[in-house]
Amino acid sequence: MREKNSSGRSRRNNFIHILASLLIAAGMLTGCGTVTTPADIAPGATAIVHVNVIPMDRERVLPDQTVIVREGRISGIGAASRTKVPPGSTMIDGTGKYLIPALADMHVHMKGEAWNLMFPPGKQFSADELDFSRFLYPYIANGVTTVQVMSALPEHIPLRDRINRGEVLGPRLILCRMIDGPEKAWPPPISTWVAGAGEARQAVYEAKEAGYDKIKVYSFLSQESYDAIVSTAQELGMPVDGHVPMSLSVEYVLESGQNLIAHAEEVMKHAKGDYSQERIDYFADIIAESDTWITPTLVISRAILELFDDPDSPFHQPEARYLHPMDKGIWAFVIGNLYVPIPKEHRLAIRDGFELFQQPFTKAMYDAGVKLMAGTDSLLPGVVGGFALHRELEELVAVGLSPYAALKTSTTHPFEFLGELEEAGTIEEGKRADLVLLEANPLEEITNSRRIAGVMVQGRWLPKAELQDGLEEIAGLWEALSE
Repeated sequence: MREKNSSGRSRRNNFIHILASLLIAAGMLTGCGTVTTPADIAPGATAIVHVNVIPMDRERVLPDQTVIVREGRISGIGAASRTKVPPGSTMIDGTGKYLIPALADMHVHMKGEAWNLMFPPGKQFSADELDFSRFLYPYIANGVTTVQVMSALPEHIPLRDRINRGEVLGPRLILCRMIDGPEKAWPPPISTWVAGAGEARQAVYEAKEAGYDKIKVYSFLSQESYDAIVSTAQELGMPVDGHVPMSLSVEYVLESGQNLIAHAEEVMKHAKGDYSQERIDYFADIIAESDTWITPTLVISRAILELFDDPDSPFHQPEARYLHPMDKGIWAFVIGNLYVPIPKEHRLAIRDGFELFQQPFTKAMYDAGVKLMAGTDSLLPGVVGGFALHRELEELVAVGLSPYAALKTSTTHPFEFLGELEEAGTIEEGKRADLVLLEANPLEEITNSRRIAGVMVQGRWLPKAELQDGLEEIAGLWEALSE
């Protein structure tokens, strides 16, 4: 790896110091070379025949259907016995399989040059070593064709545009620029630090001009800065997602017009240790009465508890072999400097928060009608992009959602949230053909969402064998880069 200019060891040590503040913020102390681009798609239609369709408009299965895709859109759907396949179509046999809308992960992070802050001089990664087309491939291989990046970086903007133009095969990227108060958590350039309303407004203007889609608010904003961010973003037509700042209340954030609360944990830290059912129901009810969505992100909390038992456990996951060396370095840094130092009594408090608040609160929100979406916090230790989405669906079912309700959080709900339900999120004629073919019915067992027979993204069909070959190539590349 090439050595890069850096402010040196002192800056890295300062980063270790400010990362410790994340414990308070979290409430803890209480694509690959064999893949071609969509431009290579052969002309003509693709027909998935004799397939069981789960349209996700309501809980049902349409048996023995033919779904016809042309130019990236569903151009026809109907009973296989009555639906004519256009001459010259590419045929995909869906017999015994189940077709669902492609999945979305609405809370991820993406690596980039800014994350070199976690590496000492001489161990940092050059731009040439950060190949985003390969980084994104595990999402596609897991049927995830839309991701919301909650701490987007400048290099992600042209990448998003290249994906949208069909020049790179990858999930659609929705980019949020993260803004926070100074000297507490993720430092620039990972986030933008602001002190006061003037700097906050300027940060939003700069994010808009740079081309970010949204603003993410973080934990250490003052009320003055938060208000300036929200009002300026509303003026510019930029939605605001993110945390519940420590200086504010859940009620204040709900009234502000913030679109999304990024974790169930964000509400937990404002419960101030009161995990009673009455308190849980109170928060669920006031969120349900608002227009604010929430990504519970249970999988990241589960991953933290697992690494408390064994700090090396994240690296032993089968999917860890698809991690770039930068991912593994980030994991090692965060585990060693943020999680391992947590005292035993505080670890017990974190476990209580997950089991006594986050899990029952997620079920209470669902029962109250809160708008839930699947998110994983991937890039952080223990959650591998793409693979973790299926773990989050399983966590949602474990707390009491039905498989259908869990699937809605990753299919229909994200596009309702984005105001794009007319374009995607269900299998209907005229909608975008981002689809996942499964070997078994996920409505019967949510783990069947992992049993992927093929993925259609931007109208291009990728069968299981090609997806696996792509993953294996990535594993080999990252192993070689680590040597």
